[in-house]
Amino acid sequence: MNSCCGRSPSDFWRLSRQVFLLISLLTVFLPSAYAHVLGENYVWVNIEADHVSGRFEINKADLELKLGIVLEGDGEEMLPGILENAPKVQAYLLENFTLSYNGEQQDIEFLDSSLFSDTSAFIQFHYRAEGVPEDDQVTIGNTIFLTDEFMKEDRLHRSLIVLEYNKYRDLEFGHESTALVFGPRTIEASMDVADPPQILIWKDFFYQGLIHIWLGLDHMLFLLTLLLTVVLVRSERKWEPAPGIRKVFFNTLTIVTVFTISHSITLALAALGYLDIPAAPIEAIIALSIIVVALNNLVPVFAAHTWLLILVFGLIHGVGFASAMGDLQFRNVKIEKVLLMFNVGVEIGQLIVVAIVLPLLFFIRKLPAYRRVIMPGLSLVSVVVATVWLGSRVGWWA
Repeated sequence: MNSCCGRSPSDFWRLSRQVFLLISLLTVFLPSAYAHVLGENYVWVNIEADHVSGRFEINKADLELKLGIVLEGDGEEMLPGILENAPKVQAYLLENFTLSYNGEQQDIEFLDSSLFSDTSAFIQFHYRAEGVPEDDQVTIGNTIFLTDEFMKEDRLHRSLIVLEYNKYRDLEFGHESTALVFGPRTIEASMDVADPPQILIWKDFFYQGLIHIWLGLDHMLFLLTLLLTVVLVRSERKWEPAPGIRKVFFNTLTIVTVFTISHSITLALAALGYLDIPAAPIEAIIALSIIVVALNNLVPVFAAHTWLLILVFGLIHGVGFASAMGDLQFRNVKIEKVLLMFNVGVEIGQLIVVAIVLPLLFFIRKLPAYRRVIMPGLSLVSVVVATVWLGSRVGWWA
């Protein structure tokens, strides 16, 4: 995008020392960043022949941050802690979840507690309620993590009700059938268990794509860091303001197009099951991608080949997007349409960010302070923040 201009090894060494100093100072103050935390819990309400069965699935992070329950170890190692703390969690669930049918609130009896088989991030609490809704009407009261004290810290949390089957009516709805969504404005709702609502249909993934690019701090920082230099060009080893809107538009179009194509490829491959990469290394590489593009702003060794960086790292970000979409459990009923709408949402969200940030950068690009202080300073901040994230994700520090 910009003409190439080399730097001496001493420039890299000087920059490295500055970055190391800033990291040392800020590591203590910056929290760890976890991408793709979407703040949801799930409750199954299935109608058996003569009773109602179900389970609560609660995120391990919510147990720790909201209920103060720390589960030591990983995977099966957490089971003793789960069993030990089950009474406390179950008491909280009983206080914040009611199930009513046949004109009265039902008693819920807890059975066993376990790990969700697909991911140890969710803990399962199985339950049973006697009788069946003979008129097919079930009313649910649900304030699980939706009370004011929790919404102040996690305003996007949602609690999903899943209805897989109704054996009393000999009906099957599938394991991905989300019937109700509870939020701060919806804490009680009714459903017909013979013809349940399908709120989270494929079209809803457009919104999920939007909020993921806006709330996915690592993806957002990557994009913003790239935008810092689209209003500049390299001339005689210095950053200079781009001569006009045409050059800025071309630079921006290159970034957005390459990033869109690359992450769309891996998003599709991963979502359709052709690509399966563990989330941990992907999260680490995403943090690393921010560091590399920020350093390239400061010491542009790639310069004209920055598009290649975007292409390579865009492929990694696509896998991260797929991981986020996969975390939206029990919604992927029509995977092709879901994938399309999620990706469209990501792209629209990305374009909105560009439309907001780019005009500001364009109008201040000619200020000497932008080239000498603002752009380098913000790039350096990106390096520091992303390095802290990287350290957290690879275990350098807690």
